[in-house]
Amino acid sequence: MPTALKSARRGFTLVELLVVIAIIGVLVGLLLPAVQAAREAARRMSCSNNMKQIGLAMHNYHDTHQKFPYGYLLEAQSETLKRECWFQNLLPFVEQQAYFERYKVAFETYGASQATHLHQLPAELIGIAIPAFMCPSDPSGPAHGGSGSDRGFQGSYGVCGGGGTPAHDLTGGITAAQMQIVRTDSGGMFGQANSYKFRDCLDGTSHTLLASETIIRGASGASSWGDMGGYWGGAIFGSYGFTSAEPPNTTVPDFTRLCRSKTFPKSPCEDITDSNHRNFYNFARSHHTGGVLTAFCDGSVRFVTDSIQRQTWRDLGNRADGRTIGEF
Repeated sequence: MPTALKSARRGFTLVELLVVIAIIGVLVGLLLPAVQAAREAARRMSCSNNMKQIGLAMHNYHDTHQKFPYGYLLEAQSETLKRECWFQNLLPFVEQQAYFERYKVAFETYGASQATHLHQLPAELIGIAIPAFMCPSDPSGPAHGGSGSDRGFQGSYGVCGGGGTPAHDLTGGITAAQMQIVRTDSGGMFGQANSYKFRDCLDGTSHTLLASETIIRGASGASSWGDMGGYWGGAIFGSYGFTSAEPPNTTVPDFTRLCRSKTFPKSPCEDITDSNHRNFYNFARSHHTGGVLTAFCDGSVRFVTDSIQRQTWRDLGNRADGRTIGEF
């Protein structure tokens, strides 16, 4: 009998078991946010490295061609591979020379009767995802779309078109007529057909935006035209880059020809019809808490917070407005 009692006392009581489970739950609750924060820190570092690679690629392109690539071309500005943008021209400088050569002969291979525009090329070519253009914090990546089809790869980064010329008074709020981001020149380092040089950056390379992030509104969507990062055909509708007329992650919606989603978190969007290809624009956005990662013309990468003064952010987007920029 004593032996039986001693054996019975070796088990856990229900109260003890519940206490142990509660303790484990508390520990998991404490550790999980730390693990998630560590993962996001790693993703943010990877995104920063991507931005650095894009910045260095731009510098190498400039060393080779004595100028930066143009932001994009209108359809009338090229005979084949219409709507080309900076992304295609930067491929050889992000260790994608073989892909670039394959792309350049695609028109002859595929045939003029089947493809005159980039988005008409076969999916096995334009659908290739390039890791250097994907932010790991974006849950939609690797994404396809942003150019009227779900065949083309859609990336996480765009170049800066500027914050608007001094003639554009944005103090009373931005309107489509004022912020004509897809214009020949709206103040930034990239625009329609223009290829600027370091010497054009009169405000200083350390105070002029080169590129920034975007939020991709879902992994695919054939109906979207102009979502930033839609490199394969949507450049003329704003997908090649962003405007600095509004601070990062602004509540002001992006204006594109057709939005993939108008209710995506942190990324409002509206449709606009403009046959002159002038009034489309996107803003810098990211899934990182509190701001966006940006590349500057000097090759540096900085995290710019959402709380940056609107005028300061706008001035950073312009290459030669002559305004003095303080700490940011």
